[in-house]
Amino acid sequence: MAKLSVRQLLAQGPNQLANAYLLAGDEPLQLQECADAIRQQAKAQGYSEREVLHVDGRFDWNRLFASAGTLSLFAEKRLIEVHLPDGKAGAKGAKALSEFIANPPQDVMLLVMAHQWQGASDKTKWVKAFVEAGHFVRVYAPRPEEMPGWIRQRCAQVGLRVADDALIQLAARMEGNLLAAAQEIEKLKMRFGQQQVTVRDVASLVADNARFDVFRLTDALLGGNLYRALRVLRGLRANDLPPVVVHWALERESRTLLKLSALRRPRPADYRKLGIWPQRQGLINQALARLDESRLLKMHAQLAQLDRVIKGQSRGQDDALSQPWLAIERWLVEFTQPPAGH
Repeated sequence: MAKLSVRQLLAQGPNQLANAYLLAGDEPLQLQECADAIRQQAKAQGYSEREVLHVDGRFDWNRLFASAGTLSLFAEKRLIEVHLPDGKAGAKGAKALSEFIANPPQDVMLLVMAHQWQGASDKTKWVKAFVEAGHFVRVYAPRPEEMPGWIRQRCAQVGLRVADDALIQLAARMEGNLLAAAQEIEKLKMRFGQQQVTVRDVASLVADNARFDVFRLTDALLGGNLYRALRVLRGLRANDLPPVVVHWALERESRTLLKLSALRRPRPADYRKLGIWPQRQGLINQALARLDESRLLKMHAQLAQLDRVIKGQSRGQDDALSQPWLAIERWLVEFTQPPAGH
């Protein structure tokens, strides 16, 4: 068996069903749609009974084997779902799942849904067991540059015609929130039918449902995208995120950049040691190309001053900088500036 992308899973037919599936990720729409596809295909293959087990701190993993061994008077094939809210099986759960997959009961399909996920979990034995004997599907939210393509595909699925500029506007308003995007697309389809949706329609009818977090903020910063960084920051402020959390994220990235800058020519092992996955290395390198070590030291020192402003222990250089959110915006502006002479 193997690792599958969401698209690969959804393209599979009922005859390609595996005995075990692991769906992992915190993007709820794709996680739900993948699970629905597996359930429908399983039902088409005769898995007419479904049992759901929700794992918490008191969960007894013997229930998994008891459920698999219980005879049913109404169904020959059964689907057992195990839901991991925090994505962690624990030592007992890892052992139970590995044993279950190694010797799957006849006519029982296992579907494990991890609603949160850490990349380090990919290397655990029980996850590798799914890769070897079943299917492992990692669910990701599309990156900002991928969002227009995802929305275009979704519109095509429901038969909604959207002008190119309207599609870009829709992607901006739905950034990181696929569930809201899917709902808005359905509403637009009901409203316009076969009529093409214009950018004016999107501006007047679609709310701004971008799901912002500090990691999207730091990604925008590393890439030097000031407009997006400010938009994300103001979204965080509107959602009442404490400025101290933003400061933590900025300081964390600043410290990482300083460590890599001191190495002059960092090697792949250096990135791994700092917990930087390959997909983020490009953004990190963009920031290192823009910010030399002396400028990074200056920016890092400014974060110490910003910390005191946030805690009310110090005033900024002027009245505006004594306000935490404005002081953070000033820092973002300076961080994203190109090198001198560019």
